[in-house]
Amino acid sequence: MDYLPQVIVCRRCNSSFAPDENYLLCVLHAVIAGSLYPDPTKHPEAATILRSNRHVVRSLKRRPDGQLLLFENLQPFTLFPDTDKIRRVVVKNARGHAYHEIGEPLLEAPDHVAFVPLEQLSREQRDAFETVGTGAELSVWPEVGSRMTLQLFNEEAMVGGWITVEPGRYRYSID
Repeated sequence: MDYLPQVIVCRRCNSSFAPDENYLLCVLHAVIAGSLYPDPTKHPEAATILRSNRHVVRSLKRRPDGQLLLFENLQPFTLFPDTDKIRRVVVKNARGHAYHEIGEPLLEAPDHVAFVPLEQLSREQRDAFETVGTGAELSVWPEVGSRMTLQLFNEEAMVGGWITVEPGRYRYSID
């Protein structure tokens, strides 16, 4: 990657998220591979990450009621991840992206946090999600000189209101 957005934060605060970020990394790779034990020839990155995080894999084999999943190859592949861990990472990243783009720290708790696989959204929900930040006039402009102000004038920087970090893997929008 040529460029990853970075902001300076307290080392203690940032490192406190490492276990949750590692957990989410494992969840995402298991979902992409469709297994907690992916074939290394088909999904080498996922196989390596999941093989080196057996404690996370064990935790993902438990249902919300604490019962261990006895049959791992049932279809469809289903996980019951710890939503609190995922929420903490989502909020941390959202705060970092907002701080990076508009230069404002967002320290208060968000009113609402949601995450769901895109395939579970209805067509209308998916269209609304994909068109975030487009079509409407800005009611408040970002601070002059902020990255967001520059992004607004650069047509290639924000395609459809989205800022791409890793094509096909990670993008975000500030709305």
